Amino acid sequence: MKNIGTLLAAVFLAIVLVLYMCTYQVRFTEVAIKTTLGNPGQNVITDPGLGIKWPRPIQDMVIYDKRINILEDRTEETRTVDGKNILLTTFTLWKVTDPTKFHTNFPGGVEDGERKLRTTVVTHKHAVTGTHEFSHFVSTDPKTRRVRQIEAEIRDAVAKDALEEYGIEVVDFGIKRLGLPKSVTSAVFESMKAHEDAKAARYVAEGRARAADIIAEASAAETRIMAEVDRIVKRIETDAEKIVSEYYKKFDKYPNLRILLDRLRTVKEALRSRSTIIWNTTESPFDVFDSEVRDRVPVLDGVLPSD
Repeated sequence: MKNIGTLLAAVFLAIVLVLYMCTYQVRFTEVAIKTTLGNPGQNVITDPGLGIKWPRPIQDMVIYDKRINILEDRTEETRTVDGKNILLTTFTLWKVTDPTKFHTNFPGGVEDGERKLRTTVVTHKHAVTGTHEFSHFVSTDPKTRRVRQIEAEIRDAVAKDALEEYGIEVVDFGIKRLGLPKSVTSAVFESMKAHEDAKAARYVAEGRARAADIIAEASAAETRIMAEVDRIVKRIETDAEKIVSEYYKKFDKYPNLRILLDRLRTVKEALRSRSTIIWNTTESPFDVFDSEVRDRVPVLDGVLPSD
């Protein structure tokens, strides 16, 4: 009985060992390929679950994590086309999409592939930066800054090489940090300050010139308007004089009425403001307030025509 138990245990262990050597497992976050005698196969295994293979060394499994990896390159100086140095730090989001090509280029594993991708990023970063001016990175004028365009150029170049040569997909790419070396910071700021001062002086000059034009236009308009006003006033005065002359002709027929109206108008002008006035009612034109004078002086004689 003891021999049978030992035999069964040995058979069970052998079965477990064979299953372990002839099966593999792919998780839902992984992608895998089979290698036969060290040569990678073309079929990529993306579905999670258990599978069967020949035991080593006939077949083996190479499994990669298909989740997104983050690569941040080191901060280093790079030169623009106009000879200015800047500091750029970039980040790259990447994942393995062609395990066969990736394993062929990097049999040592993901670390080798990440080092190669870092070198590719640095190469294209220097190449693209060298085609742009300093103002495309740092400028007070938003129209001259092209940071997003530069990011896209580096990303496209890196993504093309990484996918075609290494089986790596670049999911995203961007500039994480942009700075200036201490040796050029002061010079750059002074240059930017001088540039902005020149722009401010130009704006002030343009504003003064525009103000002078506005004043000249307003003065010319004032002259035209005043000339038109004078013309209208003279025309009104002429018309008024004609009307007044007609009234004077009629007043000639009634001299006493004219004298009375002149006196009343004089009194009205004297009483226009709030004041206390003491006058002699025996003298003209205030004698109109004295009833005796009015009775004695025939002021109203001839006011109305006899007919």
